[in-house]
Amino acid sequence: MNPAALDPISGHAILVLLLQLAGLLALARAFSEIMRRLGQPAVIGELLAGIVLGPTVLGHYLPALSVAVFPQTTRQFHLLEVVSWIGMILLLLLTGLETDVRVMRSLGRSALFASLGGMIVNFAIGVTIGWLLPAQYLTSPGTRAIFAAFLATALAITALPVVAKILIDLKLIRRNIGVVILSAGVLDDTTGWLVLSVIAGIADAGAFSPKKLTLTLVGLVVYVLLMRYVVYHVFSRVLRYVNERVEIAGSDLTLILVFTFLSAAATEAIGVHAVFGAFVMGLLLRQVPRVRQSSQHALELFVLSALSPIFFAFVGLKVDLWSLTSWQLPALIIALAVAGKLVGCYTGARLGKLPHWDALAVGFGMIARGAMGLVVALIGLSLGLLTSEMYSTIVLVAVVTTFLAPLLLRLVLPRLPISAEERRRIDDHGRTGMLPAGPLRVLVPTAGGSNAAAALAMAAPLVGARGGALTALYIERPQGGRLWRRLLGGSSRLAGRGLEEHLTHAENLMGAQRRLFSVKRVTDADTAAAVLSEARRDYDLLMIGASPHHLVESSPISRIVASAAMPVVIVRAAALPTDGSGGRLLVALDGSIFSRAAAEFAFAYAAASSAHVTLLHVLSETRVSTGTLATPERRDSHAVAHTLEASIAAKIRADFARMAEDNHVPYDVRLLASGDPSGTIVDVTRSEGFDLLVLGAENKLLARPLFFGQGTAAIVDGAECTTAVVIPSLG
Repeated sequence: MNPAALDPISGHAILVLLLQLAGLLALARAFSEIMRRLGQPAVIGELLAGIVLGPTVLGHYLPALSVAVFPQTTRQFHLLEVVSWIGMILLLLLTGLETDVRVMRSLGRSALFASLGGMIVNFAIGVTIGWLLPAQYLTSPGTRAIFAAFLATALAITALPVVAKILIDLKLIRRNIGVVILSAGVLDDTTGWLVLSVIAGIADAGAFSPKKLTLTLVGLVVYVLLMRYVVYHVFSRVLRYVNERVEIAGSDLTLILVFTFLSAAATEAIGVHAVFGAFVMGLLLRQVPRVRQSSQHALELFVLSALSPIFFAFVGLKVDLWSLTSWQLPALIIALAVAGKLVGCYTGARLGKLPHWDALAVGFGMIARGAMGLVVALIGLSLGLLTSEMYSTIVLVAVVTTFLAPLLLRLVLPRLPISAEERRRIDDHGRTGMLPAGPLRVLVPTAGGSNAAAALAMAAPLVGARGGALTALYIERPQGGRLWRRLLGGSSRLAGRGLEEHLTHAENLMGAQRRLFSVKRVTDADTAAAVLSEARRDYDLLMIGASPHHLVESSPISRIVASAAMPVVIVRAAALPTDGSGGRLLVALDGSIFSRAAAEFAFAYAAASSAHVTLLHVLSETRVSTGTLATPERRDSHAVAHTLEASIAAKIRADFARMAEDNHVPYDVRLLASGDPSGTIVDVTRSEGFDLLVLGAENKLLARPLFFGQGTAAIVDGAECTTAVVIPSLG
């Protein structure tokens, strides 16, 4: 086929599509904001926007404007439909990314029973209604059996995209109850589409095809196995290559979208809905450790703020309530659809060992038919199984149940207590930690100095304990005549000041994990540019040895710290570099996010090196002079001040207990009062024999050279132990 011979899309069609997208998105976002202020999920507002712009409101009261904006032509309708389908697919990708497979497994019994209960009851209701309906609601008397099966499927299915959006809006996606609802929805949708494919085959061919059903089931099993044992490993390796080698911004996001569309296409090809493939790809992505959080955030922001509202508005756009000749039949079917899911899912969830209110919440969450109900209705209409009356009824069931689900779920939310495990899961999701939870990739530029050697010695146990990679980067300045020297048998040593020896020492510190250590050599006249270029290649942490005479001087380090898009740790060695084997760590706290980042790094390092952590908080002279806290020498004579001191220490313990527990690190809290906090910290390092002092710092960029605050510089200059200054990335 010659593409040039095809009729191009007209400029007017593109103009209309752009106006449609602008109108749907603007109204959907406006209505979702109204719903949020009323305490309702945003998805309700997005559906309302479509209903207002559709034949129910705009098409009925301003028909000329409606036809102008939404022309009744197949090509124009499909242009908008394609955009909405992309939104639906990417929404299910996000849903999979938010779903913890481990929790899914642990709650699988509850989800299975809830899904079976809801489907069995609704199938029974649908078949009964199909057999009892008067002939006027059928397209042909001979289609009653297949019509009954179709109606049963339409009532049994659950709208996975809508349920996912409701759970996200209600902040239930990481709760156990949300996982049960989502898992049951996946089972419902998968089973429903399998049954629907059989019904469609019977309607097309006039007979049931066991061969087609068998091929679909086999294809589904093969697809799942391939995703788990082939695609997962292929994607992980390609993603690593893209992160490390490809310079184009957003390349990892492009890769995610390509695999998502291929996965969705695969499930569509085997007869299961495309959204199932997108959901499975999301589950797979969640297990890949090198997916960047920034890329996930960018995808989530775009989908939830643009594509998802357009999709749900498009769902409402197809609703025409004026096509109903009476309300008795729709009201009856809606009531039975709600009751069937509620009774079936509640009973199944109770059999699955869920408590009363949790089971009720599952029933409420599963009643939404949403977009899946509308797709089923369109299929039934295209197969000649539905009259316009029954089509409008099924559409109304989909819309009304979608409105009811979040409203009913919100009623039971106060009766669903959050368990400790759920609270931890939610906190982990909301926590913006400095270091990733899994494998750690650390870059250490080095030229053989003692400070860089200390940075390597600290990085080695971190990477060795958690996995990942430790890369030592040596940057050599271009020198003329290098080839000539090699031909003459000149030295190929990396540097002339013992660099090879200290790299060997760093590799030895990795122990059994020495395969994770590598040395990268580059030639570049601009040291800072070379470090920043390498740092962009999928690293989690940059550790740099301090300048010889100052914490940071006007040197490549100042440019690196100012421009790095990741956390940076600047290390200054004491008389000898740290050897990475245990010791005592002191963390100076001042209540800022920067000192919290320092504590996170310290606990991670302590966990890897079997060290003990002391959290030190020094209060300023103001609180001492006002008597709100006793000075150390007068503590015993100030009972009130002693009580206040105890409460402050207790709060610090509460703030950092989780961090210590997750890392299995022993720690204690010290509280001192002083008019010179910096000097007090230095005195503690000198008098109590700490091996490492960890400070948090903000890159203030107030001066050249780089400035972290006079206190930080004074502490580093005065401390008699190795120091690490942690600068978290806030971008």
